[in-house]
Amino acid sequence: MDALRQSDVEVCSAASGKEALELAGRRPVDLVVTDLLLGDCNGLEVVGRLRSARGADVPVVVITAHGDSQTLSEASRIRPVELMTKPLDIDRLRYTVHQELSRQAECRRLAGRNLQLRRLVRQMNHQRRRLRKELESSAADVEATYRVQRHRLTCQQMLIEYQACLLRARNDDDVFKELFRAFVRRSGGLFGVAMVCNADAELHIVGRFGVPNPDPLSFCQHITQPAVNIIMADPRVTATDAEEQRELFDPAIHRYLIGVNMLTIPLLPQPGELIGLVILYRKGEQPFTDEDISLAELIGQSTALAVERNG
Repeated sequence: MDALRQSDVEVCSAASGKEALELAGRRPVDLVVTDLLLGDCNGLEVVGRLRSARGADVPVVVITAHGDSQTLSEASRIRPVELMTKPLDIDRLRYTVHQELSRQAECRRLAGRNLQLRRLVRQMNHQRRRLRKELESSAADVEATYRVQRHRLTCQQMLIEYQACLLRARNDDDVFKELFRAFVRRSGGLFGVAMVCNADAELHIVGRFGVPNPDPLSFCQHITQPAVNIIMADPRVTATDAEEQRELFDPAIHRYLIGVNMLTIPLLPQPGELIGLVILYRKGEQPFTDEDISLAELIGQSTALAVERNG
């Protein structure tokens, strides 16, 4: 053991198997050098009990004075780093110990490096996931902005085209026909009633529209009255399910309200200045959408200005 101490190796010696186990229980052991035969027990028993206590293999160098096959076979079962016979070759022992301790140090170094690499990989994966989420979020924002801008451009083009048509309108009937056509082109057949204020500021019907034909005047009068009341209280574009609001309508037309959806468009050339309204309605449980409401809000003022100009 003195030869190992002189080689910068920390050596703890034990005089018996019991003392060796007690020593190993108090401090970590990197390598065991043991004689096969000890004073109080067999060296193989010490190695077995030590490995059992640690729950892992402990490298061991076995020294024996007996070179017979039975002894060597017994020693080989514990898979020693080296099996040496006496007389002991000190240089070989020193070399074996240093080789094994160097191997363990290299393993620890590699394990630490691998741990650091795994930590770096986890960090990179985390950063990659975060960057991917940020990229996806940015792409979604760009796409949403593009959709909004494209919708605005489409609306502006539609408004310009609609206003150009209104400039060619010679009277209110032409104006309301253009409004009606705008919705028919967008979503197919529907019906409508146009109303304007007379000299007494009372709303009266000035036009009826429909695909293929307008409804009778009496039905139009019945269906417009609740809409007039709603607009007077709250002058804004309003979508209404007539069947759900049937208590607002004259009982004479209740049976005709099944599946009827209405869109009421106030004509306001200036805020608070109501000069008329347009009521569009569909039959067959096809409700007006948010896009229909947006279109009505977009062209409502232009329609009102055209009616005001004709008046």
